Amino acid sequence: MSSVSMTGRVGRRFHLLVAGNAVSAYGSYLNLVALNLFVLKTTGSALAVGIFLIIRICSSFLAGYAASRLVSRLDRRHLMVAGDLTQAVALLSFALLPTEPRATVLYGLAAVMGWCGTLSGVALRSSVPDIVGQDLRVRANGLLVTGRSVAMVLGFASAGVVVAAAGYTSAFMVDAGSFLCSATAYALLPRTAGGRPAPQDETAEDGTAEDAAGGAVPADPPGEGAAEGAAAAERGRLARWLRGRRRTPARLAPLRVAPVVLCLVAVRAVDNMGSASHQVGLPVYAAGIDADHAAAFVGRFYAVWAVGCLLAHQLVSRVPLVSRWAGAREKEGGPGGERAFAVGTCLMSGFFILAFTGLPLPALLAVAVGAGLADGFTEIVYNSRLQALPTEQRGRVLGLAAMAETAALGAGTVGCASLLDHLTPLTVVALAHGTAIALALALLVLLITVRALTVEHGGAMAEDGDGSGDAGEGAGANGTAAESTETESGAVAVD
Repeated sequence: MSSVSMTGRVGRRFHLLVAGNAVSAYGSYLNLVALNLFVLKTTGSALAVGIFLIIRICSSFLAGYAASRLVSRLDRRHLMVAGDLTQAVALLSFALLPTEPRATVLYGLAAVMGWCGTLSGVALRSSVPDIVGQDLRVRANGLLVTGRSVAMVLGFASAGVVVAAAGYTSAFMVDAGSFLCSATAYALLPRTAGGRPAPQDETAEDGTAEDAAGGAVPADPPGEGAAEGAAAAERGRLARWLRGRRRTPARLAPLRVAPVVLCLVAVRAVDNMGSASHQVGLPVYAAGIDADHAAAFVGRFYAVWAVGCLLAHQLVSRVPLVSRWAGAREKEGGPGGERAFAVGTCLMSGFFILAFTGLPLPALLAVAVGAGLADGFTEIVYNSRLQALPTEQRGRVLGLAAMAETAALGAGTVGCASLLDHLTPLTVVALAHGTAIALALALLVLLITVRALTVEHGGAMAEDGDGSGDAGEGAGANGTAAESTETESGAVAVD
């Protein structure tokens, strides 16, 4: 891919992508409400709703595993288009079915929505650095978070109105239309945007081939005789064969990254369990305060929360100090933002716990803004840090992260819903988010005391390396091999 300077802006086409992604997010939140209500109305069973959600979550989990492989082998732009287009066709077909067959295909629709939504999401997240460049990925992630936050509020707020005014069929048609819009936006990206990752060259940029120890031998040594050149070529072939024999199995490749990346994924997964606690606990808490206006309470809280997410993007994009702390670097692919992620997770979880302590309305709204601000900031930092990985590892790690996040959210939803039958919402939320705070604090202590934690080992970053060399021999986060990997993928023109 060609490298095009886009300093300071992400380009018109990326803004179109943000709009398309926000529209599809609106459809996702709308159908999350509409489909759950339809399942309950059709079957008359809360158990059926639970099964529907479990199928969707399980399908999303499996899609994370598949995406970790597909986004590293196929054109990611095609995956994004196919994922949203499939959801549109599935919803449109479901809307046009007669009432009777709908009950039969409901669970198949849940599997399709869970699978395609995760596949499209992982492909998009792994493509951001290729679309805007590594130096603008933090700003680009801020725009995506902003669009999804607004879409979430609008989707939840309008779901009841759309269903009540126009019926379920119209709601499903609106959902299908939203996914068609996002698929169109993805299709309008340049062909090079999010394209299939190029395989690593067997020779380095300077015309050398790596030997088994991580060094280099001349691929075409000038001034040497034919015998010496042939011997050097033979050593290069032998080194590549030995390196291939020691290569880590593909299923373990996502684990060959800096330890800090795996720590971030683990903290994010636990944080998702905390998110599940306040998602299932907030309606119960609102009903306890004012049963007649519980829905208005929840809607008001999430609307103010979305304002905080909007402020997070403004803060990261307009304040240079915050932007650098969030992981923005002039050097492409540089690590950063780990401490910001840990601090943001602590603040976010703390704000959500405070929201359940019976605060007066003005204080509650201030806490909701703080929770949204910390939530949006943390998501921007998290995605930006994972996107700093080399192209050949980025998709696999993001797929692994999607699996961990989905599994934690599903387990948290089931576990916290069960605990609410015996404990107060404050206790449940404090337990879940308190665990996230403890883990984030542990990560922060490690980052401060063990500086080597953020140094990406040479063998960990190089896909074809044997993982046995040290930082000087391989491709660390600041090493030349990692830099050349990202430079080859480059930033593509989106204007």
